[in-house]
Amino acid sequence: MTWSLLQVPLTIVGGLLLFTIPGLATLRWLYPIPLLWFERLALATSLSCVVMPILLLFSELIGWRWHGGAAWILLAVLAVVAFWPLQPYRLATYSHRHLIGWIVVSLTIAALAVRLFVVRTVPVGLFGDSYHHTVITQLLIDHGGLFHSWQPYAPAITFTYHYAFHAMAAWWHWLTGISAAQGVILVGQVMNGLAVPLLYLLTARLTHSRLTGVWAALVVGFLSFYPAYYVNWGRYTQLAGQTVLPAAAIAWMTLIDRALQPHRSWRDLRHPLFLAWLTSAGLALSHYRVAVLAICFVIAYTIVGVGLRTPLRWQILLRLGAVGAIGALGAVLLASPWLWRVQQGQITRLASALLNTSAETSNPIALETIGAAFHAGLFPFAALGLASLLWRRQSSGVVLVVWAVLAWLVANPQLLGLNGQGMITAFTVLIGAYLAIAPAAGAGWFFLMRSLALVLPVNWRHNVGTIITAQLITGLAILGWGTHMQATILDPAYQLATPADLAAAQWIKTNLPEDAAIYVNGFPAYGGYVYAGNDGGWWLSFLTGRRTNLLPMAVGFEAVDPPDTLRNIAQLNQSIQQHPIGSAEAATALRANGFTFLYNGPAANPANEYLDPGQIDQSPYYEVIYRQDGVSIWRIR
Repeated sequence: MTWSLLQVPLTIVGGLLLFTIPGLATLRWLYPIPLLWFERLALATSLSCVVMPILLLFSELIGWRWHGGAAWILLAVLAVVAFWPLQPYRLATYSHRHLIGWIVVSLTIAALAVRLFVVRTVPVGLFGDSYHHTVITQLLIDHGGLFHSWQPYAPAITFTYHYAFHAMAAWWHWLTGISAAQGVILVGQVMNGLAVPLLYLLTARLTHSRLTGVWAALVVGFLSFYPAYYVNWGRYTQLAGQTVLPAAAIAWMTLIDRALQPHRSWRDLRHPLFLAWLTSAGLALSHYRVAVLAICFVIAYTIVGVGLRTPLRWQILLRLGAVGAIGALGAVLLASPWLWRVQQGQITRLASALLNTSAETSNPIALETIGAAFHAGLFPFAALGLASLLWRRQSSGVVLVVWAVLAWLVANPQLLGLNGQGMITAFTVLIGAYLAIAPAAGAGWFFLMRSLALVLPVNWRHNVGTIITAQLITGLAILGWGTHMQATILDPAYQLATPADLAAAQWIKTNLPEDAAIYVNGFPAYGGYVYAGNDGGWWLSFLTGRRTNLLPMAVGFEAVDPPDTLRNIAQLNQSIQQHPIGSAEAATALRANGFTFLYNGPAANPANEYLDPGQIDQSPYYEVIYRQDGVSIWRIR
């Protein structure tokens, strides 16, 4: 009971320190540029998601394995680095910047509260991705760091899947003892909420307007459908990459700006160059596709920066090229231990196959995905914001447009007659488009507020307090409406493993032999390359240790032993599912493949499950041994 009472505050404190201290330590030594306190804290959250995975990577090189005590010692050392020696503190006079800071902090807390409220009753992550995220996190915990073997969950012998998200969940476990399943949900929702301060930071830096940043933070936290909807898919690794991207963008913007300034020496480029190395390597560990989108941003910012600077001497261009090359080389060297790992799995082979995809192949995208990206009327505000930025000749508007165009072309190379469709899907770009939409929509809302101020009576028009009050009232109205929308964003249809499945898993652990093989609902995914689950049966290997007919989908990126494992699993499922489940042929095929039990859970997504309880109950080849809350388990006779 005492531990239960301490668990919640310990989890909160551990998470707060995990997402701030490593980044603050990095900023203390690699980013001496003055930042307001809340901006430094926001940037630290992004950098923490870089530092901790990189520490995990290099600790493996020396054979170090992590546990709770070592994790707390590390945080204590990083805290010393972040705050010692103490710098003299001077109480600043009140200004609108402090008000902006507290607004951003309040929006962040509200966003985090709503997102954690949404998952208050969720036992494990939703939909398909959450399963392999939980398995990977558990393996990191069990091995005290990076691993090669996926046993006992899969016969994979490499680990090359981008792991920064899972690393943060494992670190949180080492600090507080939360389970892998809890860690996946909590880290996912925390990163979801961190989109608020990070989009504020990116927008304020890009547009040179903190008020525009505040509106962008409000948009992404409470109006935008994404990234909040990611909770339904368990699309957390892409979210992790998009959590790191703002820090990488700021590092590269600082580096490019300084390289383009003739009076800057190479010494002035050191700190932003080091930070660019660190964040770029962090992107490589976070999400491969988001790393490419970040490259598109850097290219867009460079093109606009070079195009707007006149006259531009060739020496400056030469230095800019050298800085870019050094930045890229440093990032590759820092990430090289991981890149060496990656070539041992299947990712490079799959990427090569996609690069050879015919340019004539289409890349369809559902209209509802486009609509969701501009949910809650974001399109007119984004268009208004871009128009206002371009009308005022602000480079940020051009950067956002060029970035969007480059990202879309990378996702749709067939538009240029190039191969490579699928390397980055249009779906990936659209659900991550909030990174550009929120700054544009924030500029639109800010422009609207400024325009409304012009229609105020003359005696009010120059009253700063009146204008601030009007913006606060409008913001609070949006916050109230958006909070309700965000609080109801969870879709139960995506919950594969329900509380009933968890109760059934406990029954299985108690009543079925350890060598029991259980056949569960599954269907071919990604063109039949892997099989995915329809319901909570997919989780049984993780929850009970019993063998099933499914593996985590991420195993498709890895080398397996034996090498034909994925093909064998596909053939196994096809040999069974070609017969109606109630038939003698299906029962014979099940027994021939060593299965002794069937499992059907209450969830069904997709709905056309192979295991039909009606057929099975009427068949003489099966005997029901468990039925509760929608879960049925049968023994194969």
